[in-house]
Amino acid sequence: VAVGVAQLLPHPSGSDLALLRLQGAVPFGRGVGPVCLPSPTLSFPPGTPCVSTGWGE
Repeated sequence: VAVGVAQLLPHPSGSDLALLRLQGAVPFGRGVGPVCLPSPTLSFPPGTPCVSTGWGE
């Protein structure tokens, strides 16, 4: 699947985190799916184990 990037929105702190606005829809299928985000009111107590995934340099 190849979809162009319409806009790159880097994190203001300069970290290696950014959002990409795509030029079109991405079809879901094997290996491609949505990211499920928690509700804005969800909070985790200090010390709660969490997992983060990604790729890059």
